[in-house]
Amino acid sequence: MSVSLAEALGQVDLEAGQVYRCHVQGYLVELRVLEPAPDRPVAGFDESDVMLDPWVKLPRPTPVVRLTARAGRLPEPDIPEIPTDEDWP
Repeated sequence: MSVSLAEALGQVDLEAGQVYRCHVQGYLVELRVLEPAPDRPVAGFDESDVMLDPWVKLPRPTPVVRLTARAGRLPEPDIPEIPTDEDWP
């Protein structure tokens, strides 16, 4: 049975202005508790916004073509022939 984060935090005695840190599954989790302010409305928790499987492990791509770079010189660019005033119609 999975407990949502909001349900788990509802069971904890939190104090406004405090910062809590703990290690969960190898990650450092930090929780800042803010005081409710009239200019900052408190949003409710909507369960429809929760993604069921947010982490997906995709297989690494396999190389299709292997290119080997070699140092060299680029060919000189083609210089266009510019007509003179006499050649102009």
